[in-house]
Amino acid sequence: MLLGGALLSAAVGCADPATVTVWGPAGELRVRFVVDVAETAEERRTGLVGREELATGEGLLLVFPVEGEVCISSALVGFPIDAVFADALGHVVAVESGIAAGDPRVRCHAQVTLVLEVPGGAALSVTEGDVLERRP
Repeated sequence: MLLGGALLSAAVGCADPATVTVWGPAGELRVRFVVDVAETAEERRTGLVGREELATGEGLLLVFPVEGEVCISSALVGFPIDAVFADALGHVVAVESGIAAGDPRVRCHAQVTLVLEVPGGAALSVTEGDVLERRP
């Protein structure tokens, strides 16, 4: 099991911001976010802790080195989020919407390499089977 926390580039030294676009099964645009990318274990552990909010259109992309069961918690996050779990090819395997600020529950999903954390309600149009595309 890999654990990711639900902080962005200036605070924890994440990679430069990227864009994540979510496409529906027929190639239709679902939603697009400018994201900070958390690729190291420390960046993933810190996650969104310490941030006051995510603005509309912002997010954090947690990138795990191997596909497997990934768990996140928003116990120390002070605002609601949605979390989109995807496999190594970017296929969405689960969406957790409306995770409350400070929610201590741990949410785990199998066959995950990517977790996109966005403001609560921002991923309502995203469903299993959609595809995440990261640039750069």
